[in-house]
Amino acid sequence: MKKSKTLLVVTQSLAMLMAAGGLSSCGAHVTSPIDLTVDTRGQTISIWTGFGASISSSLESLLSTFEDLTGIHVVHESKGGYDNLQKAINGSASSQTYANVAVGYPDHFAGYIDSDIIHRLDEFIEQDSLIPATRTGSVTDPNDESATFEELPQLDLDDFYSYYMTELQTLEYKEDGTGYLLGLPFNKSTEVMVYNKSFFDLDSVKTAGIALPTTWDEVGTQTTKILDYVKGLRVTNASSQSVSIFGNGILASDDNLYFKEIPEALVNPTDEETEPVYAVLDLTKVSENDFHPFSYDSQANFFITGMRQYGGTYTEVDKDTRQGYIKFNEGTAAREFLTEMNGIYAKGGMGIPQTWGEASYCSTPFKAYKSVMNIGSSGGVSNSLAASFKAEVSCAPIPYKNANRKYVISQGTNLGIFDVGSTAQKAAAWKLVKYLSQFANGTFAAMTGYFPTCKSASLSRDYQNMLNNPKGNEEKLKAAAARINLDVFDNAEEKWQKFVDPGFVGSSTIRTDVDTITAEIFIDKKGVQDTINEHVDNLRDYLPA
Repeated sequence: MKKSKTLLVVTQSLAMLMAAGGLSSCGAHVTSPIDLTVDTRGQTISIWTGFGASISSSLESLLSTFEDLTGIHVVHESKGGYDNLQKAINGSASSQTYANVAVGYPDHFAGYIDSDIIHRLDEFIEQDSLIPATRTGSVTDPNDESATFEELPQLDLDDFYSYYMTELQTLEYKEDGTGYLLGLPFNKSTEVMVYNKSFFDLDSVKTAGIALPTTWDEVGTQTTKILDYVKGLRVTNASSQSVSIFGNGILASDDNLYFKEIPEALVNPTDEETEPVYAVLDLTKVSENDFHPFSYDSQANFFITGMRQYGGTYTEVDKDTRQGYIKFNEGTAAREFLTEMNGIYAKGGMGIPQTWGEASYCSTPFKAYKSVMNIGSSGGVSNSLAASFKAEVSCAPIPYKNANRKYVISQGTNLGIFDVGSTAQKAAAWKLVKYLSQFANGTFAAMTGYFPTCKSASLSRDYQNMLNNPKGNEEKLKAAAARINLDVFDNAEEKWQKFVDPGFVGSSTIRTDVDTITAEIFIDKKGVQDTINEHVDNLRDYLPA
């Protein structure tokens, strides 16, 4: 299939410009003056995000501390979601009314490069060492000769985890083939498997040979064992009849079965030394067809990760033109992955959000005992908790295809500096970006459940305290997810690889398109290869010439 006429014209025109002018790339040729040595006390700058109320509250707490440290006032505005944020920045590009700093995904930044509104940070990095360590005056009064003001420390670029930097250095390239730096990492997460620990800890479950799966082959075998085990559970009803647990019974923490409810004396024992009994699987409101042991939230992530784990390539970018292309149509990885997953789904072992009429997540079915394992964002693990859900919940790594392809996706936004404002405001924006991405990032991660961007943030007092002294079930689950990240995904001996596919103009369009592939195959019963072909046709503008 060929690219559209419009795309061909753009690509050919770009190639002609490159041949005539020797350009290695386009966009981000911001030439506005940068001088980081200027005094930034008293400056006011803005930052735009897509955060909700909870994350915004944590950010604004840090912005207040930043003002106390630097004398720079920051106005934060959430645009109510990342898509709305991207639209707001694109909509303000011609009038240059966008913020000094904004968060964004790599594909967002790719668009800002084309609009020529975002700064390369290489010069900021070079000039950072020129900022004086101290200045005369206080943080609020530069003319107070009796005081000394301390600037923020110099940024340590080598401190950042390399897998977070890769996506920021593969958006635009220099003539020598190395990448410009287009931002710094901020709020990061990955995917983990949340599971009903109380279920897997039961002796009867262990006796049935049931254990947490580590590979996709094991997902197939273990979900079959779980289905056989649960379908075989029978409870005695009020008429002394043996009936299926579905719609009738509860598997409790004492490894016994109860009809409709656990006796109050066991739920709230009068003896303080007696452990209360709680529901491990409450199936009184769950039908047999609604129970699927394993589930996966993001169907785009599911497909993209599957491509990596099965030896394929999802997308790639031409370094010179920065044009991105789909590659999942090449080879057999997509077909093999989708065929194996469809087999698990067809046997009832797997559910996706649409299985239960959900739009995006499986956390609600998980809390309703309709699954015992769910893969989702590490930043959202607390969504698997509820006051009515008494079973203990913990985290494990996601399954992998084989030991040589242990891929897990890296997610989250980065901080970019935009070409707007005075020289002093740009210097102030730089200080905000390095403060949030490095110096205060451990505190932000501890407050929100995101992962630290760098080693110093991981070792910070606030983050280590969250890890080692979690308070309450929510913090405990966040700490469990963090331990998976630090002890498994970041442990070289475990040989996991965090990845992010390249961002380019159109990469979000491709992601949105492939998000529906699994539902079409699993639920609509479309053929695997026919579905792949249909989506390749949908994305024909992103096929190489």
